[in-house]
Amino acid sequence: MTLKVPGSSIAAAFRSDRRPPLEGTLEGHTPRHVFLKHCRRHWGIYTLGLGSVVLTNFADVATPKVIQWTVDLFNTTQGDQAWSQFLPLFWGLIGLFIVQLIGRIGWRLFLGQQTHRVGASMKSLLWDHARYLPKHRLQRDLNPGELMNAATGDVNTGRFLYGFTLVITIDFVFLLVLTTVAMLTIDVSLTLYALAVLPFLPLVLDRLARRESLRHKEAQDSLSQLTELASQSVAASRQTRVSHTGSFWSKRLNEAAAEYQQKRLQVIRTTLAFIPVSGLAPLLSFLVLMALGLDRVLSGQLSVGAFLAMQAYVFKIQAPLQELGQLVSEWQRGWASLDRLHKIFKVQEHPRLRSGGLLQRSPDNLSTGGQSAIEATKVDTVYTVRNLEFGFSDDRRLWEPLSFEVKKGEKLGVRGPIGVGKSTLLELLGGFEENYQGDIQLWGQDIRSYSHALLRKHLAVVPQKPFLFATTLRKNVAFSQDLSDDEIWHWLRTAGLEHDVEQMPRGLDTPLGEWGINLSGGQKQRLTLARALAAHPSVLLLDDCLSAVDTITEEKILRALEKELSELTVIWVAHRESTLKSCTRILNLPSRGAVEWIH
Repeated sequence: MTLKVPGSSIAAAFRSDRRPPLEGTLEGHTPRHVFLKHCRRHWGIYTLGLGSVVLTNFADVATPKVIQWTVDLFNTTQGDQAWSQFLPLFWGLIGLFIVQLIGRIGWRLFLGQQTHRVGASMKSLLWDHARYLPKHRLQRDLNPGELMNAATGDVNTGRFLYGFTLVITIDFVFLLVLTTVAMLTIDVSLTLYALAVLPFLPLVLDRLARRESLRHKEAQDSLSQLTELASQSVAASRQTRVSHTGSFWSKRLNEAAAEYQQKRLQVIRTTLAFIPVSGLAPLLSFLVLMALGLDRVLSGQLSVGAFLAMQAYVFKIQAPLQELGQLVSEWQRGWASLDRLHKIFKVQEHPRLRSGGLLQRSPDNLSTGGQSAIEATKVDTVYTVRNLEFGFSDDRRLWEPLSFEVKKGEKLGVRGPIGVGKSTLLELLGGFEENYQGDIQLWGQDIRSYSHALLRKHLAVVPQKPFLFATTLRKNVAFSQDLSDDEIWHWLRTAGLEHDVEQMPRGLDTPLGEWGINLSGGQKQRLTLARALAAHPSVLLLDDCLSAVDTITEEKILRALEKELSELTVIWVAHRESTLKSCTRILNLPSRGAVEWIH
């Protein structure tokens, strides 16, 4: 695991709101190690929570005892003496109710909140980890459907182990023990007869829990497949309408949904089986108590108050016994979900994405270690490419070895037939691909030595197939920046999208569907271009980002871009010659043979 934060002091155990609860605990070897490390780190919170639950249980068990004393008091004592002895019992009963109230508030405050805090921390750390996973893992097994299911289903199930499930566990143990002790103080033999069926209950519940855990895992895997399939169908919605393949997607989605429904119903059936199994033991205990207890009351061996207290305790013991089924079920499902999450956290991050190599710098300060800084204004060459080769196999190279330089402020165009590797070249220059032969230097240093965060800060890429978020248009432009409306309108105007947005009923606050489905292809490309320009990059990499725009609109955009791109270094891939007319040089990548330069 790479998500590691230095350990905290003892005092930090009482300040869990200062940082994510799970931060610094994910280096455990198993989810159980992570769980125990978290509890040790926040021992103060859990100690107070444990004390609150025990305090509640003590007051709950003491209440029937006070009632027993009260009933027996009025059966044996009359007049003023009975009332004088009753008042302490009355105020003691009121005090027990107050103690229960304080205890319930306490465990909700200390343990209940841990459920929500840990859930938020899990999601935050999950997405933080996923940002730095290798590209091939995200494309293969950790697809969006798998990650979405982990961030919703698995997190929502696993987080309860850190809070509410722990409350139920503590409540079960102490309430069962305290109730049993209270019953033994009244009548030992009657208590043993009434509780004789209890030892057999955990064996049956354990078998049910194991079966439920297995079926829960199968259901979660099925949900991941359904989520990924739904994501694919949304992404291909436009192609589906054009190619009339809606019935194909509908059939696949219905089959996947039916499979998930079937597996989920199996989980529910197994969970429901806990109810009659866990409810049978208290029923048998009550029947034993009625059969033997009444006889002892009539024979004078047991007082009426003691019999009523025994009845109350049997009913009280029914609650933890019924909770036992739910408790075992929640622990099993919780560990299954945490195991799934832990497998994701164990995937090694890309060695360069989080912290990068030796170079943690920007073009304004290209210093390394103790060397002197070099100002960006003195670095005239942005890219230096020498003998660059790339292929998906040893016998399939996309182009002949490439060698060229890109000066600061230069506009380099790239064109060529489909499949020749134009987009791949941009991915290499953007630092997305590393398995190449040759040398790519950015501002005089190997591009692979820069931190990923730094590259993303100073290099903006506008892909041919834009990615948009299901949020407002305003947020899709501003992204993580705090931009004013005037700034957003400026970039929309530059990208030729101002008039389109003005026609929308809600303007900048227009919500976009998944992948920007309610926009045309050209609108999505222009919106992505506006977002890239708003980031104020040093280098702009454009991958045929105006291919879905008509030539008239393109001409307007190019005129607006002249001023904005005057000082930027731009590498622009396009098929239309008109798109590249402002470029100082054009690199032509043919399907075969040597590359050509057009000045």
